[in-house]
Amino acid sequence: MRENTLKQKLESRQAVFGVMITFPSAPVVEMLGHLGFDWVLIDNEHGSITVENSEDLIRAAELTGIAPIIRPVANKPEIIAPFLDRGAWGVQVPHVNTAEEAAAAVDAVKYYPLGHRGIFSRNRAADYGFSGSTADYVEEANLNTLVCLMLEEVEAIKNLEEMVTVPGVDVFFIGSGDLSQSMGHPGQQTHPDVQKLMEEGVRTIREAGRVAGVSCPDDLVPKFLDMGVQYFHGNVNTLLQTSSVAYLKEMRQGAKAAGL
Repeated sequence: MRENTLKQKLESRQAVFGVMITFPSAPVVEMLGHLGFDWVLIDNEHGSITVENSEDLIRAAELTGIAPIIRPVANKPEIIAPFLDRGAWGVQVPHVNTAEEAAAAVDAVKYYPLGHRGIFSRNRAADYGFSGSTADYVEEANLNTLVCLMLEEVEAIKNLEEMVTVPGVDVFFIGSGDLSQSMGHPGQQTHPDVQKLMEEGVRTIREAGRVAGVSCPDDLVPKFLDMGVQYFHGNVNTLLQTSSVAYLKEMRQGAKAAGL
């Protein structure tokens, strides 16, 4: 398995910035790597990405040095393992609310002695068995595969003090969209109550010495950076929208000035 540059950056206390993609376009993933993003969230939960079409997205990410992380549709080993076998460098598991669920995610991702993922050392992640022994692959996979847990409900924040004691988790990620919904403020990520609970969660994660991630509007990223949050992502749709709006505004102003 390849060295996970994303894990290395997090361990050296760098902030990392990714982009979520919900449709299977290898050229877009390749471009995101050339643009300098640290990682890409290949989203199986909300779009048209499947196990089968994810493999080319993972290849495209590796080609341009951007870490491919999968968001599976559920916290189940039979859903998680096929993506890892195709070479994903890690998973961002949605809707994890308890320490037991956190441990189950780790168990699904890691091989013995850290977990019980089913061994197949002839998969793409193991270079199809051409580059070393099964024992070598298992050791490398356990070292390099990233586990990110998404905390998206009030229940998760309430259980966070216990959850941060679970070994094998690399990132605890607070998803403000679903969190706002679980608080009765759907879509209101900047609502004072939502922000207060997110800040409480970040403090719990950081005081335990663990890595924190959040989703939030861009203008709140500096606040969370100051709180020690390292792991962020935007999405392709928003990048396309904001850059297109800015481009068209400038071009139409130029056209108007030219009388056209």
